Amino acid sequence: MKVLVISHSAIQPTYHRKFEEVARYGDIEIKIIVPEKWVENTQELHFSQIDRGNLSFLSKKVVFAGYGSRFFFTESIIKQFREFKPDIIHLEEEPWSLCALQTVILRDLFCQKSKLIFRTSLSIPSKQRFNFIASNIEKLTFKKSDHAFVLSKRAGEILREKGYNGDMSIGYNGVDASVFRKIDVRNLKNDLGIKDNEYVIGYVGRLMKMKGIETLIRAFNILLKENPNKSYRLMLVGSGEYKEEMFSIASELGIKEKIISIEAVPALDVPRYINCMDVLVLPSLTMPWWVEFFGRVLVEAMMCEVPVIGSDSGEIPNVIGDAGLIFREGDENELKEKLDIIINDKDTRDLLITRGSTRASSMFTWESIARETYKVYCSLLNSAK
Repeated sequence: MKVLVISHSAIQPTYHRKFEEVARYGDIEIKIIVPEKWVENTQELHFSQIDRGNLSFLSKKVVFAGYGSRFFFTESIIKQFREFKPDIIHLEEEPWSLCALQTVILRDLFCQKSKLIFRTSLSIPSKQRFNFIASNIEKLTFKKSDHAFVLSKRAGEILREKGYNGDMSIGYNGVDASVFRKIDVRNLKNDLGIKDNEYVIGYVGRLMKMKGIETLIRAFNILLKENPNKSYRLMLVGSGEYKEEMFSIASELGIKEKIISIEAVPALDVPRYINCMDVLVLPSLTMPWWVEFFGRVLVEAMMCEVPVIGSDSGEIPNVIGDAGLIFREGDENELKEKLDIIINDKDTRDLLITRGSTRASSMFTWESIARETYKVYCSLLNSAK
Protein backbone atom coordinates (compact mmCIF):
# COMPACT_ATOMS: atom_id res chain seq x y z
CA MET A 1 0.00 0.00 0.00
CA LYS A 2 1.44 3.38 -1.03
CA VAL A 3 0.07 6.56 0.57
CA LEU A 4 0.89 10.14 -0.41
CA VAL A 5 0.06 12.68 2.30
CA ILE A 6 -0.20 16.44 1.77
CA SER A 7 -0.25 18.28 5.09
CA HIS A 8 0.89 21.69 6.32
CA SER A 9 0.35 20.51 9.92
CA ALA A 10 2.93 17.76 9.52
CA ILE A 11 5.68 20.37 9.50
CA GLN A 12 5.45 20.15 13.32
CA PRO A 13 7.06 17.18 15.09
CA THR A 14 3.97 16.68 17.26
CA TYR A 15 1.95 15.93 14.09
CA HIS A 16 4.44 13.41 12.74
CA ARG A 17 3.29 10.82 15.22
CA LYS A 18 0.05 9.84 13.51
CA PHE A 19 1.85 8.76 10.37
CA GLU A 20 4.73 7.25 12.31
CA GLU A 21 2.16 5.04 14.01
CA VAL A 22 0.39 4.20 10.73
CA ALA A 23 3.77 3.24 9.24
CA ARG A 24 4.24 0.65 12.01
CA TYR A 25 1.68 -1.57 10.32
CA GLY A 26 4.46 -2.56 7.95
CA ASP A 27 2.65 -3.26 4.68
CA ILE A 28 2.62 0.42 3.80
CA GLU A 29 4.90 3.09 2.34
CA ILE A 30 4.09 6.70 3.23
CA LYS A 31 5.45 9.87 1.63
CA ILE A 32 4.46 13.18 3.24
CA ILE A 33 4.73 16.52 1.43
CA VAL A 34 4.94 19.52 3.78
CA PRO A 35 5.67 23.24 3.31
CA GLU A 36 9.30 24.29 3.64
CA LYS A 37 8.14 26.83 6.24
CA TRP A 38 4.85 27.72 7.92
CA VAL A 39 3.53 30.38 10.30
CA GLU A 40 1.54 29.08 13.27
CA ASN A 41 0.39 31.20 16.22
CA THR A 42 2.84 33.96 15.21
CA GLN A 43 5.75 31.49 15.15
CA GLU A 44 7.64 30.73 11.94
CA LEU A 45 8.19 26.99 11.67
CA HIS A 46 10.82 25.34 9.48
CA PHE A 47 10.88 21.70 8.49
CA SER A 48 13.79 19.43 9.34
CA GLN A 49 14.22 16.44 7.04
CA ILE A 50 13.17 13.15 8.61
CA ASP A 51 13.15 9.72 6.97
CA ARG A 52 12.26 6.56 8.85
CA GLY A 53 12.26 3.46 6.68
CA ASN A 54 8.84 3.23 5.05
CA LEU A 55 7.99 6.80 6.11
CA SER A 56 9.62 9.76 4.33
CA PHE A 57 9.07 13.51 4.28
CA LEU A 58 9.56 16.01 1.50
CA SER A 59 9.45 19.80 2.03
CA LYS A 60 8.53 22.16 -0.80
CA LYS A 61 8.15 25.91 -1.19
CA VAL A 62 4.64 27.38 -0.85
CA VAL A 63 2.96 30.76 -1.09
CA PHE A 64 0.69 32.12 1.65
CA ALA A 65 2.43 30.12 4.39
CA GLY A 66 0.13 30.33 7.40
CA TYR A 67 -3.12 30.57 5.43
CA GLY A 68 -4.64 27.10 5.31
CA SER A 69 -7.25 27.94 2.69
CA ARG A 70 -4.97 29.90 0.35
CA PHE A 71 -1.60 28.19 0.31
CA PHE A 72 -0.39 25.99 -2.51
CA PHE A 73 2.96 24.55 -3.55
CA THR A 74 5.04 26.63 -5.95
CA GLU A 75 7.90 24.12 -6.09
CA SER A 76 6.93 21.17 -8.25
CA ILE A 77 5.33 18.15 -6.56
CA ILE A 78 4.42 16.45 -9.85
CA LYS A 79 7.04 13.71 -9.40
CA GLN A 80 5.34 12.43 -6.24
CA PHE A 81 2.12 11.88 -8.18
CA ARG A 82 3.55 10.66 -11.48
CA GLU A 83 6.34 8.38 -10.26
CA PHE A 84 5.24 7.29 -6.78
CA LYS A 85 1.76 6.33 -8.12
CA PRO A 86 0.08 6.27 -4.70
CA ASP A 87 -2.80 3.94 -3.97
CA ILE A 88 -4.18 6.61 -1.64
CA ILE A 89 -3.77 10.38 -1.59
CA HIS A 90 -4.47 11.70 1.90
CA LEU A 91 -5.07 15.45 1.76
CA GLU A 92 -5.00 16.89 5.27
CA GLU A 93 -6.43 20.19 4.07
CA GLU A 94 -9.87 21.77 3.71
CA PRO A 95 -11.78 20.78 0.54
CA TRP A 96 -12.16 24.44 -0.58
CA SER A 97 -8.44 25.26 -0.30
CA LEU A 98 -6.17 26.07 -3.22
CA CYS A 99 -4.03 23.14 -2.13
CA ALA A 100 -7.07 20.88 -2.56
CA LEU A 101 -7.52 22.16 -6.12
CA GLN A 102 -3.84 21.57 -6.83
CA THR A 103 -4.08 18.03 -5.45
CA VAL A 104 -7.20 17.13 -7.44
CA ILE A 105 -5.68 18.40 -10.69
CA LEU A 106 -2.42 16.48 -10.20
CA ARG A 107 -4.31 13.31 -9.27
CA ASP A 108 -6.44 13.52 -12.43
CA LEU A 109 -3.38 14.14 -14.60
CA PHE A 110 -1.00 11.51 -13.22
CA CYS A 111 -2.71 8.88 -11.04
CA GLN A 112 -6.44 8.73 -11.68
CA LYS A 113 -6.83 5.37 -9.92
CA SER A 114 -5.57 6.74 -6.61
CA LYS A 115 -8.20 6.95 -3.87
CA LEU A 116 -8.57 10.48 -2.51
CA ILE A 117 -9.22 11.44 1.13
CA PHE A 118 -9.62 14.97 2.45
CA ARG A 119 -9.92 16.27 5.99
CA THR A 120 -12.05 19.09 7.38
CA SER A 121 -12.12 20.85 10.73
CA LEU A 122 -15.17 22.96 9.90
CA SER A 123 -17.67 23.03 12.77
CA ILE A 124 -19.78 26.03 11.78
CA PRO A 125 -21.24 27.02 8.39
CA SER A 126 -19.13 29.84 7.02
CA LYS A 127 -18.30 31.65 3.84
CA GLN A 128 -14.75 32.04 2.64
CA ARG A 129 -13.22 35.08 1.02
CA PHE A 130 -13.79 34.85 -2.73
CA ASN A 131 -16.55 32.40 -1.89
CA PHE A 132 -17.49 31.72 -5.53
CA ILE A 133 -13.99 30.31 -6.10
CA ALA A 134 -13.88 28.36 -2.83
CA SER A 135 -17.35 26.93 -3.45
CA ASN A 136 -16.41 25.59 -6.88
CA ILE A 137 -13.16 24.09 -5.57
CA GLU A 138 -15.13 22.43 -2.79
CA LYS A 139 -17.68 20.94 -5.20
CA LEU A 140 -14.88 19.54 -7.34
CA THR A 141 -13.11 18.04 -4.30
CA PHE A 142 -16.38 16.48 -3.10
CA LYS A 143 -16.93 14.91 -6.53
CA LYS A 144 -13.42 13.48 -6.75
CA SER A 145 -13.06 12.24 -3.16
CA ASP A 146 -13.60 8.72 -1.84
CA HIS A 147 -13.59 9.51 1.88
CA ALA A 148 -13.55 12.42 4.31
CA PHE A 149 -12.11 12.64 7.80
CA VAL A 150 -14.16 15.08 9.90
CA LEU A 151 -13.11 16.50 13.23
CA SER A 152 -16.55 16.12 14.79
CA LYS A 153 -20.08 14.90 14.22
CA ARG A 154 -21.15 18.49 13.56
CA ALA A 155 -18.46 18.88 10.90
CA GLY A 156 -19.91 15.82 9.17
CA GLU A 157 -23.41 17.30 9.28
CA ILE A 158 -22.12 20.49 7.67
CA LEU A 159 -20.45 18.50 4.90
CA ARG A 160 -23.76 16.80 4.15
CA GLU A 161 -25.55 20.16 4.12
CA LYS A 162 -22.97 21.40 1.62
CA GLY A 163 -23.57 18.49 -0.70
CA TYR A 164 -20.89 15.91 0.13
CA ASN A 165 -22.39 12.43 -0.32
CA GLY A 166 -19.31 10.25 0.10
CA ASP A 167 -18.10 8.12 2.97
CA MET A 168 -16.76 9.81 6.08
CA SER A 169 -15.50 9.06 9.56
CA ILE A 170 -14.44 11.09 12.58
CA GLY A 171 -10.72 11.73 12.81
CA TYR A 172 -9.84 13.57 16.01
CA ASN A 173 -6.81 15.73 16.61
CA GLY A 174 -4.26 13.60 18.41
CA VAL A 175 -1.91 14.18 21.30
CA ASP A 176 1.48 12.57 21.85
CA ALA A 177 1.20 10.74 25.18
CA SER A 178 4.99 10.46 25.43
CA VAL A 179 5.26 14.28 25.41
CA PHE A 180 2.12 15.34 27.26
CA ARG A 181 2.36 13.67 30.66
CA LYS A 182 2.79 14.56 34.31
CA ILE A 183 6.32 15.81 34.92
CA ASP A 184 8.28 17.58 37.66
CA VAL A 185 8.33 21.33 36.96
CA ARG A 186 9.53 22.71 40.29
CA ASN A 187 12.47 24.47 38.64
CA LEU A 188 10.22 26.16 36.09
CA LYS A 189 7.83 27.26 38.83
CA ASN A 190 10.75 28.81 40.68
CA ASP A 191 11.86 30.60 37.51
CA LEU A 192 8.33 31.97 37.04
CA GLY A 193 8.10 33.11 40.65
CA ILE A 194 5.26 30.74 41.56
CA LYS A 195 5.25 30.00 45.28
CA ASP A 196 4.27 26.65 46.78
CA ASN A 197 1.11 28.07 48.35
CA GLU A 198 -0.14 29.69 45.13
CA TYR A 199 -2.95 28.09 43.15
CA VAL A 200 -2.39 28.48 39.41
CA ILE A 201 -5.29 28.83 36.97
CA GLY A 202 -4.05 28.50 33.40
CA TYR A 203 -4.83 29.12 29.75
CA VAL A 204 -2.83 28.05 26.68
CA GLY A 205 -3.61 29.30 23.19
CA ARG A 206 -3.90 32.32 20.97
CA LEU A 207 -4.63 35.62 22.68
CA MET A 208 -7.68 36.63 20.67
CA LYS A 209 -11.08 38.00 21.63
CA MET A 210 -13.00 34.90 20.54
CA LYS A 211 -10.95 32.80 22.94
CA GLY A 212 -12.93 34.35 25.84
CA ILE A 213 -9.92 35.55 27.79
CA GLU A 214 -11.88 38.49 29.18
CA THR A 215 -14.37 36.05 30.72
CA LEU A 216 -11.48 34.22 32.38
CA ILE A 217 -9.89 37.43 33.69
CA ARG A 218 -13.20 38.64 35.15
CA ALA A 219 -13.92 35.26 36.75
CA PHE A 220 -10.41 35.32 38.22
CA ASN A 221 -11.09 38.79 39.61
CA ILE A 222 -14.27 37.58 41.33
CA LEU A 223 -12.33 34.66 42.80
CA LEU A 224 -9.70 37.04 44.22
CA LYS A 225 -12.31 39.36 45.75
CA GLU A 226 -14.18 36.50 47.42
CA ASN A 227 -11.01 34.88 48.75
CA PRO A 228 -8.73 37.72 49.94
CA ASN A 229 -6.78 35.42 52.25
CA LYS A 230 -5.89 32.88 49.58
CA SER A 231 -3.17 33.15 46.94
CA TYR A 232 -4.07 32.67 43.27
CA ARG A 233 -2.18 33.31 40.01
CA LEU A 234 -3.46 33.39 36.45
CA MET A 235 -1.03 32.00 33.87
CA LEU A 236 -1.66 32.89 30.22
CA VAL A 237 0.56 31.14 27.67
CA GLY A 238 0.31 32.46 24.13
CA SER A 239 0.61 35.41 21.79
CA GLY A 240 -1.87 37.42 19.80
CA GLU A 241 -3.59 40.66 18.97
CA TYR A 242 -5.68 40.68 22.18
CA LYS A 243 -2.74 40.93 24.55
CA GLU A 244 -2.82 44.73 24.97
CA GLU A 245 -6.57 44.82 25.62
CA MET A 246 -6.22 41.86 27.99
CA PHE A 247 -3.72 43.74 30.15
CA SER A 248 -5.83 46.88 29.96
CA ILE A 249 -8.78 44.98 31.48
CA ALA A 250 -6.53 43.43 34.14
CA SER A 251 -5.15 46.88 35.01
CA GLU A 252 -8.66 48.36 35.36
CA LEU A 253 -9.54 45.54 37.75
CA GLY A 254 -6.29 46.02 39.66
CA ILE A 255 -5.10 42.44 39.17
CA LYS A 256 -2.36 42.81 36.56
CA GLU A 257 0.34 41.79 39.04
CA LYS A 258 -1.47 38.48 39.58
CA ILE A 259 -1.07 37.49 35.94
CA ILE A 260 1.88 35.50 34.59
CA SER A 261 2.09 36.12 30.84
CA ILE A 262 4.22 33.80 28.72
CA GLU A 263 4.73 34.39 25.00
CA ALA A 264 3.83 31.46 22.71
CA VAL A 265 6.25 28.59 23.27
CA PRO A 266 7.28 25.73 20.95
CA ALA A 267 4.82 22.83 20.95
CA LEU A 268 7.24 20.52 22.74
CA ASP A 269 7.56 23.01 25.61
CA VAL A 270 3.81 23.34 26.19
CA PRO A 271 3.57 20.38 28.63
CA ARG A 272 6.08 22.05 30.97
CA TYR A 273 3.78 25.03 31.36
CA ILE A 274 0.60 22.98 31.62
CA ASN A 275 2.20 21.05 34.45
CA CYS A 276 2.63 24.34 36.33
CA MET A 277 -1.16 24.72 36.40
CA ASP A 278 -3.63 23.43 38.96
CA VAL A 279 -6.51 23.79 36.50
CA LEU A 280 -6.68 24.68 32.80
CA VAL A 281 -9.53 26.76 31.38
CA LEU A 282 -10.63 27.10 27.75
CA PRO A 283 -13.23 29.92 27.83
CA SER A 284 -13.93 30.27 24.09
CA LEU A 285 -16.72 32.48 22.72
CA THR A 286 -18.76 31.56 19.64
CA MET A 287 -18.69 34.23 16.93
CA PRO A 288 -20.82 34.49 13.77
CA TRP A 289 -17.77 33.39 11.78
CA TRP A 290 -15.99 31.15 14.28
CA VAL A 291 -16.57 28.45 16.88
CA GLU A 292 -14.15 26.31 18.90
CA PHE A 293 -13.84 23.34 16.56
CA PHE A 294 -11.92 21.07 18.93
CA GLY A 295 -9.80 22.48 21.75
CA ARG A 296 -6.73 20.23 21.67
CA VAL A 297 -5.23 21.92 24.73
CA LEU A 298 -7.99 20.29 26.80
CA VAL A 299 -6.73 16.85 25.81
CA GLU A 300 -3.13 17.92 26.41
CA ALA A 301 -4.05 18.99 29.95
CA MET A 302 -5.92 15.72 30.58
CA MET A 303 -2.78 13.84 29.55
CA CYS A 304 -0.79 15.93 32.05
CA GLU A 305 -3.30 15.06 34.80
CA VAL A 306 -4.51 18.66 35.08
CA PRO A 307 -8.30 19.07 35.52
CA VAL A 308 -10.07 21.11 32.83
CA ILE A 309 -12.93 23.59 32.59
CA GLY A 310 -14.37 24.67 29.25
CA SER A 311 -17.12 26.88 27.90
CA ASP A 312 -19.99 25.35 25.94
CA SER A 313 -18.67 26.78 22.65
CA GLY A 314 -18.57 24.41 19.69
CA GLU A 315 -16.97 21.03 20.31
CA ILE A 316 -15.60 21.76 23.78
CA PRO A 317 -18.35 19.83 25.65
CA ASN A 318 -17.88 16.82 23.34
CA VAL A 319 -14.13 16.80 23.85
CA ILE A 320 -14.42 17.09 27.63
CA GLY A 321 -17.31 14.63 28.06
CA ASP A 322 -17.62 13.71 31.75
CA ALA A 323 -13.92 14.41 32.36
CA GLY A 324 -14.20 18.12 33.19
CA LEU A 325 -16.61 20.96 33.96
CA ILE A 326 -18.59 23.10 31.49
CA PHE A 327 -19.88 26.66 31.91
CA ARG A 328 -22.03 28.93 29.73
CA GLU A 329 -19.73 30.84 27.42
CA GLY A 330 -19.24 34.45 28.44
CA ASP A 331 -20.58 33.85 31.98
CA GLU A 332 -17.78 34.81 34.38
CA ASN A 333 -19.91 34.07 37.43
CA GLU A 334 -20.56 30.49 36.37
CA LEU A 335 -16.92 30.03 35.45
CA LYS A 336 -15.96 31.25 38.92
CA GLU A 337 -18.36 28.69 40.44
CA LYS A 338 -16.70 25.90 38.44
CA LEU A 339 -13.29 27.10 39.61
CA ASP A 340 -14.56 26.94 43.20
CA ILE A 341 -15.50 23.29 42.68
CA ILE A 342 -12.09 22.33 41.31
CA ILE A 343 -10.26 24.30 44.01
CA ASN A 344 -12.30 23.25 47.05
CA ASP A 345 -13.70 19.78 46.30
CA LYS A 346 -10.75 17.38 46.34
CA ASP A 347 -12.87 14.31 45.58
CA THR A 348 -14.33 15.91 42.45
CA ARG A 349 -10.93 17.16 41.39
CA ASP A 350 -9.33 13.71 41.76
CA LEU A 351 -12.24 12.08 39.91
CA LEU A 352 -11.94 14.48 36.98
CA ILE A 353 -8.19 13.93 36.79
CA THR A 354 -8.71 10.16 36.60
CA ARG A 355 -11.50 10.47 34.05
CA GLY A 356 -9.50 12.93 31.98
CA SER A 357 -6.43 10.74 31.82
CA THR A 358 -8.52 7.70 30.86
CA ARG A 359 -10.54 9.58 28.23
CA ALA A 360 -7.51 11.18 26.60
CA SER A 361 -5.55 7.93 26.54
CA SER A 362 -8.39 5.92 25.00
CA MET A 363 -9.68 8.42 22.43
CA PHE A 364 -7.08 11.01 21.54
CA THR A 365 -3.64 9.41 21.38
CA TRP A 366 -1.91 9.21 18.03
CA GLU A 367 -1.86 5.43 18.39
CA SER A 368 -5.65 5.17 18.53
CA ILE A 369 -6.12 7.70 15.71
CA ALA A 370 -3.52 5.93 13.55
CA ARG A 371 -5.36 2.63 14.04
CA GLU A 372 -8.61 4.13 12.73
CA THR A 373 -6.77 5.84 9.86
CA TYR A 374 -5.20 2.56 8.78
CA LYS A 375 -8.61 0.86 8.87
CA VAL A 376 -9.96 3.47 6.44
CA TYR A 377 -6.98 2.94 4.10
CA CYS A 378 -7.58 -0.81 4.05
CA SER A 379 -11.31 -0.37 3.51
CA LEU A 380 -10.75 1.92 0.53
CA LEU A 381 -8.33 -0.48 -1.14
CA ASN A 382 -10.53 -3.51 -0.47
CA SER A 383 -13.51 -1.74 -2.04
CA ALA A 384 -11.45 -1.14 -5.18
CA LYS A 385 -10.81 -4.86 -5.73
